[in-house]
Amino acid sequence: MRPTMIQLQGAVYPVRDLKRAARWYQEWLECSPAAEGRSEVRFETATGELLLVELVDGRPERNPASCGARWQTADVRAAWERLLKLGADEVEAPRMREDGVWVGIACDPFGNRLNLVEGAGAQGPLRIAASGESSRAIEVERIISAPRTRVWRAWTRQEELGAWFGSDAHVELRVGGPFEIYMLAEPAGLRGSEGCRVLSYLEERMLSFSWNAPPDHSTRDWQTRVVVELSDIDSVKAVTRVRLTHTGWPRATGDEAQNDAAPGEPDAAEWDATFAYFQRAWPRVMTSLERHLSRATGHH
Repeated sequence: MRPTMIQLQGAVYPVRDLKRAARWYQEWLECSPAAEGRSEVRFETATGELLLVELVDGRPERNPASCGARWQTADVRAAWERLLKLGADEVEAPRMREDGVWVGIACDPFGNRLNLVEGAGAQGPLRIAASGESSRAIEVERIISAPRTRVWRAWTRQEELGAWFGSDAHVELRVGGPFEIYMLAEPAGLRGSEGCRVLSYLEERMLSFSWNAPPDHSTRDWQTRVVVELSDIDSVKAVTRVRLTHTGWPRATGDEAQNDAAPGEPDAAEWDATFAYFQRAWPRVMTSLERHLSRATGHH
């Protein structure tokens, strides 16, 4: 059995040598890329998509804070030996959890984590993925007295994001670039949106990024998506509409597929708790943005 991604959404892995990484994953996944570009390569598995994105900056080669994706295999120990033979590094040797699920964590030669799972109940993740995402979304809209260019900078410059969204940030405006905002004074991996990435953007119009739950939520390892859209209300008076939409949620409570989640996977109630958390959190975030821009532009 080839390793199969069991994340609800795909994963983006940054790599320094795209051609070498593509060859490595072709051997690991035992399949050819679905698409190859100059700066990215895409692989498709039965239930997810892996996107390799070439690094063009000085980021560290290893990124231990990234949670990576979960990969299901029929024999985690055999898969583990094969990974090490291909040049992966050991992070956590395979072990059996109390729920009978085998897990192991390795790091590919390019600094990305591979979370191996055996015995997680193949039908659970497959049914969740097959059922599609929920149509529900969190939507927050504000009218802000600031030029669209100014609002865009507040969302895309890490020094500004650290000022109004968290205590610090690491953001690079490029597809696959990090979108990490640190809210907590905790060890690496527990500070905020570590492992989240820029998914797409239109300059001064739209920003989309992956997002995760706080460390104390059981849904922490699963990423959802956020889209921020900017539009002019009055370009002369410099008034901008900011619309935030948080999507990518699995089916709501009551959906048979989600209630039948595999051992170790979040169930519907846990997802509902995370959804409710962000229903409260995003309005506060938008209020913080308003206050930040009000101070910056001199509006009170």
